[in-house]
Amino acid sequence: MKITVLRRFLAVALCLAMLAGALGMTACSAKSPTLLELDGIAITANQYQFFLSRVKGSLYYAGYNVESSDFWNMIINDQNSTYDDYFRNAVLEDARRYLAALTIFEEKGLVLPQSYLDRIDKNMEEYLRDAGSKSALNTLLSAYGVNADILREIYVIEAKYDYLQTVIYGEDGKLLSADTRLAYLNEHAVCFKQVLIRSFDYVYETDLNGDEIYYRLEENNAKVNNIAYDKVNGNVRLDEYGKIIVDKNGDDVYYLDDGSIAYDKENGVRATVYDENGDLKTKKYSTEELAAHKEAAQEIMMSVEKGDYAAFEALLEEYEIDDEDAFVTDGALCFLYTTGDNSYDYLNDIADALVDAEAGDMAMITSEYGYNVVMKYEMPADAVTNTDYEDWFSDLTDRIIAKQFHTLCKPYMERVTVDDEVFATLPSMKEIATNTSY
Repeated sequence: MKITVLRRFLAVALCLAMLAGALGMTACSAKSPTLLELDGIAITANQYQFFLSRVKGSLYYAGYNVESSDFWNMIINDQNSTYDDYFRNAVLEDARRYLAALTIFEEKGLVLPQSYLDRIDKNMEEYLRDAGSKSALNTLLSAYGVNADILREIYVIEAKYDYLQTVIYGEDGKLLSADTRLAYLNEHAVCFKQVLIRSFDYVYETDLNGDEIYYRLEENNAKVNNIAYDKVNGNVRLDEYGKIIVDKNGDDVYYLDDGSIAYDKENGVRATVYDENGDLKTKKYSTEELAAHKEAAQEIMMSVEKGDYAAFEALLEEYEIDDEDAFVTDGALCFLYTTGDNSYDYLNDIADALVDAEAGDMAMITSEYGYNVVMKYEMPADAVTNTDYEDWFSDLTDRIIAKQFHTLCKPYMERVTVDDEVFATLPSMKEIATNTSY
């Protein structure tokens, strides 16, 4: 497991967990020491533990073994830092930001709308109803260092944080202009087209001879169970009673001279096989096949001059999806963020290869999936308005707000004080309760 795999998830998990970071106006308990403070607003040690419990709950839902010491003790960098170190410090940094946010809220003289408070009270009423009584709810919440009153205060501060961003950026970021969005992409994203020459093939259904089965297509190009027979090169056969051999669908079976079934490979399609998890089964190509594929990728690199988009796009068309020789292409523009938090490491490798490149430059990236041959393109002027690209930028607004808001908060964050002695006494992530409910 690598930090780059978790980073994008953490951006969401930490946001969910730390929205209450500016909580310090009301202590969780009189005995809980202050951990962070800004202009008289404090976050206590117990409150910080509550925030960590939320992060642990988010990781639990994401499938990580949060109850395992091995996970938290895993070394993740050259400084011998562990996941325990990483999460505790990451949440501490977010706590600084949320203290800053509450200070800005007060400076602007904002008042939380009643609709926000109504939603909070509705949630609290549901918690009380589910628990049966306030004392029962407090018992449940005590595992995370809070009670019902403090939980409501947490939600109030979360609402203030949310409302502050709405005031600055508009509902769902509507106050962010198209120019602002495009400027962010030009600074933090790259666009390209690519040819992927796979290092693997898919596993397909086979007959009793081990040959891959080809099926007929319906008018909408969906596979049907009827087998596609090659009636030109194959011939029917008779059984011992002199009748034409048919399959389970009642269709005549066509055979080649060697006795194998004659499939119509030109017009038929194969059926992929799935494993017990519902994922497509794959198989690695042989060493010789991989060498041939790598050579093909290198030939593409050598055959196209820098900036010759027409030649590269001709190759994209030439290598239109062809499973037989493993060439897979994508003729549309692709986009990646250069912040190192794309979904997979190989995507980050592509972004790294292009971030400092000029438009028209090419690169070849080797990954577990094969050989990506990519050419960098200029960011389109309509990147944020063209609906053809919108799927790539579903989180663009969140990214811009996060960046701009951090810049706004940074001077305040630098004034936050942290009691290092209190921080050193806090429990490890392994010891903290896993909060999946609040």
